[in-house]
Amino acid sequence: MSSVLLAEDEFLIRAVLADALGALGLACIEASTGQAALDVLTGDVPLSVIIVDIGLPDMSGERVIEAAVRHRPSTPVIRCSGAASGAPSGGVHVFPKPYSVDELSRFVAALVAGAATRA
Repeated sequence: MSSVLLAEDEFLIRAVLADALGALGLACIEASTGQAALDVLTGDVPLSVIIVDIGLPDMSGERVIEAAVRHRPSTPVIRCSGAASGAPSGGVHVFPKPYSVDELSRFVAALVAGAATRA
């Protein structure tokens, strides 16, 4: 089973997205803070996709994304933010908030399927 790291501080958003990803057969590792996400990123749990909200309570999601790119360079990262976002670059995909949970879940599933095809 593929694992997805979801760094999102809002419980309801995190719970709904985790359920949607689970329905697609993906295990969701939930992190409500940037530090919790960093702990997962620097650990040895295999990850297929990393989803990061920019507005985390203890640090900017940008810091988590920088760590993800450094520690997991081949793992796709999805940057979620309600603020104006830049274009995707270097394996970082941009997903503006508010987003459709179904749309984001399908996008994650496509990234996982693409990674499986390349492996």
